Amino acid sequence: MRIVQLEEIMPLVSLPNSIDAVREALIAFSGGLIDQPSPMQMLFTKDDGSFFGDCHVKSAQQQGHPYFVIKIAAGFYQNAEIGLPANNGLLLVMSSQTGSPVALLQDEGWLTQIRTAAAGALAAGLKPVGQDACLGIIGTGSQAYWQAALISHHLGLTKVVVYGRHYAASLELCERLNKELGLTAAAMTTAYDVCQVSNILVTVTPSTEPLINLSDLPDELHIVAVGADSPGKNEIAPEIMKHADVIVTDNHDQCLAHGDFGVAVRAGMVAEDAAISLPDLLAGKHSAVDFSRAKLTVVDLTGMGAQDLAIASVVVDGLKL
Repeated sequence: MRIVQLEEIMPLVSLPNSIDAVREALIAFSGGLIDQPSPMQMLFTKDDGSFFGDCHVKSAQQQGHPYFVIKIAAGFYQNAEIGLPANNGLLLVMSSQTGSPVALLQDEGWLTQIRTAAAGALAAGLKPVGQDACLGIIGTGSQAYWQAALISHHLGLTKVVVYGRHYAASLELCERLNKELGLTAAAMTTAYDVCQVSNILVTVTPSTEPLINLSDLPDELHIVAVGADSPGKNEIAPEIMKHADVIVTDNHDQCLAHGDFGVAVRAGMVAEDAAISLPDLLAGKHSAVDFSRAKLTVVDLTGMGAQDLAIASVVVDGLKL
């Protein structure tokens, strides 16, 4: 088994090939070609019950694919206070023919960041917008950066606005987006301000209480909810789902258990069958759904093992193992 470090992994993954790989994997999932068990999760809480970390284990196999993948991703939100990155993890690539380990991708959680943002870009792309559209980001962590990077690349956007709990962190993220990606990024002081000027809104926080309420929204908005990927997390108020013209989930069962969609279902705001599938949309199975006419649309992303198989395959194929 080869152990592959992050510095060897990064040159093999680009924004275009990560988006393409995730798209192909989600379409394969829609076609029944990918099997992914329910994810395992460990939640870490303080004495008062509030979260300070989580760990997810996800996996997938695909018919006819030479590898299957087991991924571990950890997020410990207070690590910055002790000079450590909030995210870490690894991917174990195994042979589908023999079950033997092929490679351990010691990616430090980077591949999870990229494959998550690739799905965000595909979700954002469901809503037709012009290149002068504004992308709103709620959150200031590493996933906020990568969502801005991949969505702006995928849709050709240049304008970004950011809101985080700490204004200094919002300013810091905007400086990175301006300097490293050439985007025009501005920090906002409230979530309401971000919503009002955005055409597409992405939420990327570990919040356990809604950060976006129905009263924050303009007449038209496309929301991609990324942060609520564990039981107890919630970024989007359930009333938003109730008023949405279209609701999309990446994986229906996961979103019911872990996502903002499940919160809205349990609150009685929407029916359990109110959402349509992102993989099915990408596979062309919902051609009658017209996002261009819809005013309020929501995509709930909880992250799929199919994405981990896709991004790991990009690396392993690039290594020519």
